[in-house]
Amino acid sequence: MMPRHDEPDACVSVGRIGIGRATVVGGGTAAATMHVTIPVRDARGSVTMLCGAGTDLASAVATAFAPLSVMPFAIDAAVLEEEAAAADRVAARVLVRAVDAASPRHTAGHATAADAATAVAVAAARGLAAGGFLRRPLVPAGARDVEATTERIVAGLDGLLPGGPLPPATLGAVRELLAHELHRFGEGQAIVAAHAPDRTTLLTRFDAPAALERPDGRPPVCDTHTTAWWEWFPGLDNDSRTLRDVLAELPAAPPAAIPWIVRLFENDQGWLRLHGAVSLRHHDMIHVLLGRGLLDQDEAFVIGFTMGCTKSVSRLERWFFRCAVSRLYPEPYRIHAPMLAAYDLGLEAGRAFGARNLHLRLRDDMLDRPLGDVRRELEIDTPRLRRFYAREQAAVPGTLASLRLPVAG
Repeated sequence: MMPRHDEPDACVSVGRIGIGRATVVGGGTAAATMHVTIPVRDARGSVTMLCGAGTDLASAVATAFAPLSVMPFAIDAAVLEEEAAAADRVAARVLVRAVDAASPRHTAGHATAADAATAVAVAAARGLAAGGFLRRPLVPAGARDVEATTERIVAGLDGLLPGGPLPPATLGAVRELLAHELHRFGEGQAIVAAHAPDRTTLLTRFDAPAALERPDGRPPVCDTHTTAWWEWFPGLDNDSRTLRDVLAELPAAPPAAIPWIVRLFENDQGWLRLHGAVSLRHHDMIHVLLGRGLLDQDEAFVIGFTMGCTKSVSRLERWFFRCAVSRLYPEPYRIHAPMLAAYDLGLEAGRAFGARNLHLRLRDDMLDRPLGDVRRELEIDTPRLRRFYAREQAAVPGTLASLRLPVAG
């Protein structure tokens, strides 16, 4: 269905690992035990030899790969055939199954190699990756998003088609095809983004409302139960929730992941800290209080609002920060010029609101109080804030951040 052609004498990349040429010993008779050794290269380049044994090649490969999986699995089928175009190449197709019957999961994998053992090993590794079996350190961040999307699509297909669940072989093939095409699409978009002269145009390259679509057709007022940072946003319709509850759902980066230049200007301990510089913990609190997500546009408004609340930002400081954040900051912390309209509006809103030095008024005892009470104490006027968000929608139209802004309420 999906032939994969691989170099005969090189490690084949699967996620963050590489699979080398496998070797087999034994298995001469039906009762004999077959032993397989598979070289696996990690992300640092070190090679580990994984060994497995079984009554056939598929079970031996499954045993060898068991340490790489987050759940027990078996290879239900391994079909081998010589490629018509190359007599010295073997094509393998495997079906991987989760052992736990209470949580059924099937996926397929395809590969070609100079020998059957390597073909089955690479095909099994691809099946494990497509099906979400591999341990998290072995999977790139983008692959985790692909896995989650694939799972949602497969579950949706299973509920749409009549006649009960899909056969395991079909389900595995569908999962593999979806994962492959999503990876191909994602890789293509990464290449386009890297070569785009104006990368912010990519924000309106697709139908942004599709990212907000819900089964009932109504737009969401928040989404804090997602593990995808770009989907996360708290909204303003959460006055009864506590700050601590919402913060616990925020997929934030650890302080050590923040580049030095960002901490230099924006952290309250930075040497060249600007007005409104604040700790990462308090910065996240402001995101929640303002109902903003984690996209560049959200970040721009939150920073602008925090700086504006100091009532002390000069034109020179505003110009300097705009230059620094759009030219000096590394990706993905850089905020490109079109998104700075949100920063300007945030700065204007912070100056206009009654709150002064918001970054200095945040306290730990606010964490367990209703958000509505905290907003009132800090003079964050939500009806007025919604009017600023309506202006932002007009200034930066069509982006995901704009479309989900809480303008109504």
